[in-house]
Amino acid sequence: MDTGQIVLIIVVAVVVIAAIIIALMVGRKKRAEANRQRALDLREKADQEAVSAHQAKVESAQAEAAAVQAEAEANRLRREAERNSAKAKEASGRVEEHLRHADKLDPDANTRGNGSSRDADVPEHDARVQNAEHDGHRLTRDRSHREAANDGAARDRDGSVRDGSVRDGSVRDGDRNA
Repeated sequence: MDTGQIVLIIVVAVVVIAAIIIALMVGRKKRAEANRQRALDLREKADQEAVSAHQAKVESAQAEAAAVQAEAEANRLRREAERNSAKAKEASGRVEEHLRHADKLDPDANTRGNGSSRDADVPEHDARVQNAEHDGHRLTRDRSHREAANDGAARDRDGSVRDGSVRDGSVRDGDRNA
């Protein structure tokens, strides 16, 4: 082989090696640029997720505040219900006391023909009163036994019935559980 051929082989080898080196460098640059772009995309996605996470935290805090407020409202309503229940029991007791007092004052209400107390003859009365209180119904007295005990209802001077019932559907003071 002569020197021209050896030089030619060396030059070709150098050119091939240079081309390989250039190709590798260009490939690395392209990969680096692709990695930069992927990193940029991931950062943008992370920023969006951070905004979503922050929004979720805000919504969570609002929901927690609403729950605390609802709990406070429930406690307030529970206290109000307890007060109303106490008022209802007190009013029921007053109604019962008024009715007992009225029965004491009314000579026809205190005895049946045998001289016994009306409340003693009607033991289920207290249970009816309690059931009416729990059911939320109007608290009234059953005075239907008076007609039988008195052989008919007693009449006032103006001719109205004096057996304690209300004939026109109106409600007397003390007959309503307020």
